[in-house]
Amino acid sequence: MARALKVFTWSDGFHRYTVAETSRAKALAAWETDRDLFKEGVAQEAPDAPDAKAALAAPGAVIRRAEGGLKSAVDKLPKAKPKPNVDDRAEIERKRALAEAEAALKAAETEQRDAAADLERRRRDLDAEAAALSGSWAKRRSALEKTIARLRR
Repeated sequence: MARALKVFTWSDGFHRYTVAETSRAKALAAWETDRDLFKEGVAQEAPDAPDAKAALAAPGAVIRRAEGGLKSAVDKLPKAKPKPNVDDRAEIERKRALAEAEAALKAAETEQRDAAADLERRRRDLDAEAAALSGSWAKRRSALEKTIARLRR
């Protein structure tokens, strides 16, 4: 008794290959490949494949059908991110430079404000020291003048 025919199919992305054979080994031989497409998971048994009736009508003959073609394969590729054009790069660089300049200005303003506050504090301290020195000198001079006046008499 002859073994029952099975329909096997695989695709390379451009074409779908379908064959009716009694075993996987015979299907691989019909496809003339030395790779085990079944082991790789590329080929499978497909009794309801679109070309199953044609394959069963001509056992051992490979039915080849175009599958999508180049356009379909290209459409399946991941979409490329658009590259910024020269103007976009210049604009990005200008915005980055602007942000850096604004940050530098803010830091300089903070530094200037802190320096001015420090200078004002030191000025108040010097004014207080000058007032204390002046008061001390006035007392000392008054005491010395009294001593001189007493000694002259």
